Amino acid sequence: MDEEARKFTEEEQCRKQEEEQCQRDLAHRLEADRIATVEQQQRKNWMKTFQLPSSPSDEEMNLLDYPPLTKR
Repeated sequence: MDEEARKFTEEEQCRKQEEEQCQRDLAHRLEADRIATVEQQQRKNWMKTFQLPSSPSDEEMNLLDYPPLTKR
């Protein structure tokens, strides 16, 4: 009887340790994901700061007011 109780207690402790390890792993992965997301957003914002403006579309080109090519 004592052997069964001891074995049961050891199994319970082992399950608890595994669950705690799973929780630590999950917390670590979530923190790593959060850091990666923040860094990705910072890079995206930085690129927007220095990104050259895109070329205007044909429709926008028609709206531009260019000076005449020659003076008359």
